[in-house]
Amino acid sequence: MDRFLALSLPKENLEHHYRLTWVGFDLILVVAIYLTAHMAFRLDSRVVFPATVVATLLVADAWFDVTTSATAQAATGALILALAVELPAAAFSLYVAFRVGRRVRELAHLDHAANPHPSVPDRVEGHTALPSEPSSPTGLPPEK
Repeated sequence: MDRFLALSLPKENLEHHYRLTWVGFDLILVVAIYLTAHMAFRLDSRVVFPATVVATLLVADAWFDVTTSATAQAATGALILALAVELPAAAFSLYVAFRVGRRVRELAHLDHAANPHPSVPDRVEGHTALPSEPSSPTGLPPEK
């Protein structure tokens, strides 16, 4: 499979919308970073989803920056950027997701330990679908 792919792909970049492709990619990355930060600050346990997207996009960005460099100097600069910024940022994104998820579980456990069985009201005040007088457990009207 890899041999077929390597032999069938063009030897040079024929993409006419190269800049648009990368600008779109970077915009998706910015949105994913924003969602990760927003959900992390809110201690939303679903932060793992955008954080994983951020990590994946950063690794892909690093890979394509290095492999699509036109010169050895550009490849060296892309490799330094990947090792110094993009890959550590990807690891940090996953770390944030892990820490927020653990903190949410801790808070849920503390809340459950403090009040394991919260009381459920018999009826909601002012709700028209429920009777205003308490009924007997058998469903029969109370005796007078």
